[in-house]
Amino acid sequence: MNLTRPLLRSGIGVRRIVALAVLLTAVAAVAYLERWIGGELDLRLLYFLIVLSGAILLPRLVALTVAAAVAVVSVGISGAQGTSLIVNGLTHLLMYGYAALLTNNWETERRRLMKMSRVDELTGLPNLRALQEQLPSRLGPAARTGRRMAVMMMDVDGFKAVNDRLGHSVGNELLKEVANLLRFAVRVGDEPFRFGGDEFVLLLSDADGAGARVVAARIQEIYNSMGQTLRGTDVEVSFSIGIAVFPEDGGTPEKLLQRADEALLRAKRTATGTITRYSSETAA
Repeated sequence: MNLTRPLLRSGIGVRRIVALAVLLTAVAAVAYLERWIGGELDLRLLYFLIVLSGAILLPRLVALTVAAAVAVVSVGISGAQGTSLIVNGLTHLLMYGYAALLTNNWETERRRLMKMSRVDELTGLPNLRALQEQLPSRLGPAARTGRRMAVMMMDVDGFKAVNDRLGHSVGNELLKEVANLLRFAVRVGDEPFRFGGDEFVLLLSDADGAGARVVAARIQEIYNSMGQTLRGTDVEVSFSIGIAVFPEDGGTPEKLLQRADEALLRAKRTATGTITRYSSETAA
């Protein structure tokens, strides 16, 4: 029977299973060391390090289980018996368990705040900070393998009219719908970002200019068939889209975003709902 399958189904994951195995091995190693040196050194600090590491790397229940295992091993190796064994066991269990609980709560809150700082509150899409972090990491593999990658920047035409005539609540609902549309329209692995205001950015892996145009046209077609928020009003909304392709249009994240922005500006100056690929003429 494969013992890792129940753990995988519970959502622990392979990395956490490996971490759990390493921590339990460390507990056994420290216990062996403590028995070998005969109690001449106080190794509680090592036990604490194992408990704290488990609280940071593992889910709460698993981390508390590791803390309980450390308490049992540390007391059992001491050779205490009778009442002393019970009292020491409970003391160690409370001490290590409380340390694991506090550390796990701190780590959970830290991860929550880190995620919040990279997610747009209104749309739920990754925000500009997340884009600035992920774009360099995506360009690296593309540069090594010689593959193209498209950066697509889009703007909601008529968004100011939506806010002015229909209210900001309708504008917010429109932005949420656009975010859901982008999630649906792109391939798995091609993530949309909210750049700010009514601007969005999409990173399209293995896409050249023609492929990016296909995606852009699909986004416009899907919205034209949808338009739920503004249905029944006389306000019209479309998307202007600018495209820059790595490496032809730029070899750095900053340059690609700049070129996509220049293409977007050209698209908006041409006509609403225009798709424009960056070129030297666009910049001019």
